[in-house]
Amino acid sequence: MKKTLLTLLAVAPLGLLAQRTILSDNFDSYSVPGTVAAAAGTIWETWSGPSGTAEDADLNNNTFSSASNSMFVKNGGPSAYLNDMILPFPTTYTTGVYEFNLKIYVGQGFGGYFNIGGAWVSGGAGYQYGGDFYFNGDGSGNVDAASTMPFTYNVGAWNDISILVDLDAAEKTLTVNGTVVGTNAWGAAGGFGVADIFGVAFGTAANATQITSEFFIDDVELINMTGVGIEENNLDSKVVIFPSPNNGQFTIEFNGAPASTYDVTISDLSGKVIETSSVNVNGTTSASFDLNVTAGVYLVNINNGATQSVQRIVVQ
Repeated sequence: MKKTLLTLLAVAPLGLLAQRTILSDNFDSYSVPGTVAAAAGTIWETWSGPSGTAEDADLNNNTFSSASNSMFVKNGGPSAYLNDMILPFPTTYTTGVYEFNLKIYVGQGFGGYFNIGGAWVSGGAGYQYGGDFYFNGDGSGNVDAASTMPFTYNVGAWNDISILVDLDAAEKTLTVNGTVVGTNAWGAAGGFGVADIFGVAFGTAANATQITSEFFIDDVELINMTGVGIEENNLDSKVVIFPSPNNGQFTIEFNGAPASTYDVTISDLSGKVIETSSVNVNGTTSASFDLNVTAGVYLVNINNGATQSVQRIVVQ
């Protein structure tokens, strides 16, 4: 069973990014039948606040990604809104890089949706949407607005969804089943503080015609991807990585960084090391890299034991 809040400090090997799981839930510690927000020990609530109402999604033990439960989200048909589940974060984050992950299953003929956004108060007063993610009935998907950042997903199967929210760059990157869809602006000026799983759906990426919404959610987690442990000492401002996005070929340029030997470690989001190298820096120095990797988001950790910079690149 896994239902965690403010736990799991994962310390990576020396020179890698330390990732901290802020919260996670796979719904397996809750009793079925029942509803998610009303379950004992839950970290969920509904949009309006109360549990056990029509907004509260059912727990399900028939369709799941990791045994043995999931959350079943639905509406009553087009424009007949029912379930609206809120996952408030421990705080509203205003700086740093965060990864929000979940698995979603949308059955044939149905659709699904969720959004992530800024500071949360019960009832949604003043809520700022950071990103809207549509899983349409025809197997298409889109982000934020009709037909923007299009993608496809597997209907009638579990899909791995990952959103990297870079608050310092004010942007978000969507990855679906290991493939980077793209990057666009983060829409919530006030930060990153909540996920909203809502029973609404559309037939196509035009987002013009609503349909019945029925989908399952499992294995939700929020991870702090911001480097911890070694003080950065403003190294970020003295290191530039370009271009990003790229095709695996990129350059790291040091300009004003203290003279030293810097270890460069490139890893994927799971922490798997892709490549390591050392760069001797004395004045303005450049180092080129050519990765043979699949499309995705990768982390570049640059450090000399006293100062570090952790930056993200997107390979397309």
